[in-house]
Amino acid sequence: MRSFIATVVGLSASLMLPAPLAVGQNTAPLLQVRVPYQLDSGPIVNEGVATTVAYSGQVQVPDAVWLRLTFSQVILGVDPLTGAEALLRITSALDGASQTHTSATLAQWNQTSAYFNGDTVTVELIVGPNATPSQVVIDAVLAGPAQGGGIESQCGPTDDRVPSDDDRAARILPIGCTGWLIDDAANCFLTAGHCAGGMDVCQFNVPLSSAGGALQHPGPEDQYSVDATSIQSVAGGIGNDWGYYGCFANTETGLTAGEAQGVTHVLAAAAPPVAGQKIRITGYGVDSTPSEWNQIQQTHAGPYALLNGNQIGYQTDTEGGNSGSATVDVTTGLAIGIHTDGGCASGFNSGTAIHNAGLQNALANPQGRCLSPPLLTFAFPDGLPEIIDPSGDTIRVEVSGANGGTPQSATGQLHYDTGGGFTSIPMSEVSANIYDAVFPAIPCTTTVSYFFSAETSSAETVNDPFVAPNQAYTTLSTVSLVVAFADDFEADLGWTVSNDAGLVDGQWQRGVPLSLVVCNRGNPGTDADGSGQCYLTDNSAADACNSDVDGGTTTLTSPAMDASDPEALVSYWRWYSNTFGNSPMADIFVVEISDDNGANWVNLETVGPAGTEVGGGWFRKEFLVADIAGIVNSTQLRLRFLASDLGDGSVVEAGVDGVEVFTFICDENVFGDLDDDGIVGINDFLILLAEWGPCDQPCPPSCAADLDDDCTVGINDFLLLLGNWT
Repeated sequence: MRSFIATVVGLSASLMLPAPLAVGQNTAPLLQVRVPYQLDSGPIVNEGVATTVAYSGQVQVPDAVWLRLTFSQVILGVDPLTGAEALLRITSALDGASQTHTSATLAQWNQTSAYFNGDTVTVELIVGPNATPSQVVIDAVLAGPAQGGGIESQCGPTDDRVPSDDDRAARILPIGCTGWLIDDAANCFLTAGHCAGGMDVCQFNVPLSSAGGALQHPGPEDQYSVDATSIQSVAGGIGNDWGYYGCFANTETGLTAGEAQGVTHVLAAAAPPVAGQKIRITGYGVDSTPSEWNQIQQTHAGPYALLNGNQIGYQTDTEGGNSGSATVDVTTGLAIGIHTDGGCASGFNSGTAIHNAGLQNALANPQGRCLSPPLLTFAFPDGLPEIIDPSGDTIRVEVSGANGGTPQSATGQLHYDTGGGFTSIPMSEVSANIYDAVFPAIPCTTTVSYFFSAETSSAETVNDPFVAPNQAYTTLSTVSLVVAFADDFEADLGWTVSNDAGLVDGQWQRGVPLSLVVCNRGNPGTDADGSGQCYLTDNSAADACNSDVDGGTTTLTSPAMDASDPEALVSYWRWYSNTFGNSPMADIFVVEISDDNGANWVNLETVGPAGTEVGGGWFRKEFLVADIAGIVNSTQLRLRFLASDLGDGSVVEAGVDGVEVFTFICDENVFGDLDDDGIVGINDFLILLAEWGPCDQPCPPSCAADLDDDCTVGINDFLLLLGNWT
């Protein structure tokens, strides 16, 4: 193998740094090189009788200071009897630091490893005796060159920072920023908004850098993968530059960063007026005197200089890498803002005040891992209804404790919204913490959003869905629905696929989704409706599962559907994942609708680039056609789904399933329902047989079973009843 230095020279285009940032922003992007590397275990099985290391391979990039592996494919076999999964273990030859991955943690780490010191690591597959084949494939490695360091630009003639050990502060890589734990419900992090686009891993207990200034890394037990779905951020310049995010639990300890570190910053309600205070900033800025202090944790306190709206200023020393650090009022110990800009261009460094309205709104509406685990769970033994009766309906709800919570009896509430906002009513408790949620009469054809809540024994209210009312269940008020069109994709009903000229991979295709054991890069592992097949973007394990949408747009268009009934409803399941890759959440998924057979199109919804529905998962969407602006009821209704990769380095996976057009039936006198039980079934057939033959006079109305009004109950009536059998 060529030496690392030779590889750097030959791969100068692979030197990886985030995009340039605005002047003054205190980042210090990690210097790293992407080195092509070939390692393929091939399919591995364990032919023994006990779980063992069934494969061991070595990755070495000579002279590298550190390595990080990027996996193009990992298949972890599963024991079909016990469900036990094989494990992937990576171990540093230099210091013995080790990380063990499951398929779930690989997804959380975006198919990468932690950072490992040294130029050599061992890759192992730990496989049970009955497991299906396992495989690991690597085609590139991220490696750290021997030299590091940065340019100092502190406030004042000398750099007064000193090494520190604040357990609340984390180094963010590869962007080269600082994040810090806060006292919210899930102990998440704050940082600068201009750091958010390059966040991947947070590190605590960071060791000294090398003699040349190259970064050294803590063990995997102190490294945490950032949850992209949790990130909320704004990079709007001084005073409006903030980021709020969470990390997944550690692969080795199972602990969250908050649990492992045991301490968090307490946030001030607002930044105080300047009154002689000092501001302390602790973070991971660059340094070259000595070089071993480069991007390790250092701290300094200097005079508080400015409060101007959402901007705070201070004469505290910072360097590149300090962006995102907490600005702490030494007098109170409270965090009053986020450090964002250095250089002392105006005689002080600057940050965003903690009372910034956008930041406060984000803190009040956490996402992803920043949502605290629910203390109660809600179960529905009879399921949740697709429709509810317009005259009123009931859902059985069972409430149980979770995560240390205990339900408080008689606190269950139903919250429903028919278009004018949520109304809350008590649920009827039939036994301890088991309720009947009773809907009142609601006009037919109404779309109803609803959620449930109950209190814990400590008077904490828990909603289901957990983030309600931002998310809620939906149903329709109607006696029944007549299906005008339904496609579960088990047969070809005439969908078409078209691709633009730039698309190089990821076109729509119909099929059974590959198991997540085979491919796990944001793709669905199953269809949505349970029939087996769906449409999804390039359902292929070829090229190490790198078969997502690349370079353009692929469009899936439906056949013409009959939505001419004034009460027609169109619905579908969709999947969209855009949280993998070097630049996640950079693209969008668009759904459009046409009422003239595709001559003209109207946007129905756009998913992404950020939000709660971009990280995979099947979501069912329903739209009353008459309520869609620019669309009229038509027999020539079409849908089309556009999955695009137009951003930089994001992984785009999409899916569509269970497309249907329904028509409301609001008449409670169902045609053919002779016994008025709400359905046409065997009892009605028996009534028809009992009345078979000529009807008594006067006719009508002597024969209830005379459905064709010819005064005879016969074969035509039987066919009409059979045609409405439900």
